[in-house]
Amino acid sequence: MAARQHLITPMSADHAPTSDQQQLLSQSLASVSLLLGAGGDRRILAHPIHRRNRYGTLTTPADDEISFSSTTASNVSTEGFRAAGVALERLVNLGSASPVAIDRWFADIRGGIARSLGCSGAEVVLAASGTDAELMALCLFSRLSTRPLTNILIAPDETGSGVPRAAAGRHYSDLAALGEAVEAGAALDGLNTDLIEVRSIAIRMPEGEPRQQADIDAELIAAVEGELKRDRDVLVHVLDTSKTGLSGVTRQAARHAVSLAPDRVHVIVDACQFRCSVSDIGQDIADGFVVVVTGSKFVAGPPFSGALLVPQPLAQAFAAHGSLPAGLGAYTAAYDWPSSLRGKMGLAYGADFNLGLGLRWVAASNGLDRYTAIPEGPQAMIKARFVEHVRTRIERTDGISLHGNDEGEHLNLRTVVPFTITMPTGAFASFEESQAIHLSMREWSGGPICHLGQAVRLGTRSVLRIAASARDISDVASRMADGHPMHHAFRPVEARLDAAFSKLEAVLRHVRTL
Repeated sequence: MAARQHLITPMSADHAPTSDQQQLLSQSLASVSLLLGAGGDRRILAHPIHRRNRYGTLTTPADDEISFSSTTASNVSTEGFRAAGVALERLVNLGSASPVAIDRWFADIRGGIARSLGCSGAEVVLAASGTDAELMALCLFSRLSTRPLTNILIAPDETGSGVPRAAAGRHYSDLAALGEAVEAGAALDGLNTDLIEVRSIAIRMPEGEPRQQADIDAELIAAVEGELKRDRDVLVHVLDTSKTGLSGVTRQAARHAVSLAPDRVHVIVDACQFRCSVSDIGQDIADGFVVVVTGSKFVAGPPFSGALLVPQPLAQAFAAHGSLPAGLGAYTAAYDWPSSLRGKMGLAYGADFNLGLGLRWVAASNGLDRYTAIPEGPQAMIKARFVEHVRTRIERTDGISLHGNDEGEHLNLRTVVPFTITMPTGAFASFEESQAIHLSMREWSGGPICHLGQAVRLGTRSVLRIAASARDISDVASRMADGHPMHHAFRPVEARLDAAFSKLEAVLRHVRTL
């Protein structure tokens, strides 16, 4: 389908806006908040009273709130909000000196993502969320397969609740990204889900302790060999970082799996948390893997900004094979796709463009560009210092402890620190109790509004999570670049950690009185 062109006639750059145009400009900036919550499913719809979405975050800056919740979601930053406002002005041509056609506007967003991630040769397809990206990737790979397809997920309980349905080619919610009501659990129109099987591989033992990496890799290879013998094609997932900071399936094991049948085994790298290095992503693309990223976890952009990075050989193969299932049109707009693929998908897109998705990526890219400009060595040092500060505060806070054996190198690399809470009875907090404490950190009046990562079930326990974001790393790096030693550059982060742990102690004291 050829998408329609959208172009607003440029205003002369030397012509000052009239009062009416100034009013429209003000209204445009006021619309940014509304648009940042549009073009997704129910999870990002703002509550009509407190304006928070289901993650508890806002689409307006809230610099007075303390956030270590990048494993779940973050408020939009002041800089990201401002960047989105400027981008919207440029698009609707309200006083902008560089107005742009909407197809070019989206092309610039996709190109910026590729450049920031050091993979300008890859094609970028935007997706409303990581779950939407999973659904889109499955539909793309189903075009290449002439056999039944097995989709091997890694720890779906530590990725996203809708991922297993999406991986099976089914609607994972009752509302698609472009606003169409759908039946949750029903197969996408045009996709034969009878030919798709989903298998999963755990990264933890039943009691919640991490499995040995060699065992995870061995299980994957055995599964791939078994599916090939069944005359099925295979999609292998590499989980770069789970909700709790663990990885699942090494890249080496994935490359070995592909070598078993290069035309029948393909790899999707789930880098939605974006806690790997840019060099890792570049190598994934070079290895022919599709990489799924988001701008809304570690990058700390507004929730619901996903993208698929597609190596050129695969992009060419996708363009040459058949049509995408018609049901995918409810999730993806024409300008989410690069021009090289857009007209070759055989799909009636649900809209020409998803403006909310574009603005969320503009806001996220503001932080992504800052972070990726920092060399990986300083990034690693700052991340290790952050984890050290968090662990110190966990150790000196009564009633909480670092989760089990989650003490490996991944803590410093991923900066996700899961912790358990002990209730007055001596038992570990249940999932419901952990979620209540998580909510109290935001809603209880005894201190600043604090955001932590939502509760996650790990075997018989549940954990909350404290995590650094790209914004935290970039801010420390910026102060170090100005000549401050690391301990001085960390003081603002330490102050926020102190405030968050002080609030947590107050909440726990309150819980113990109930």
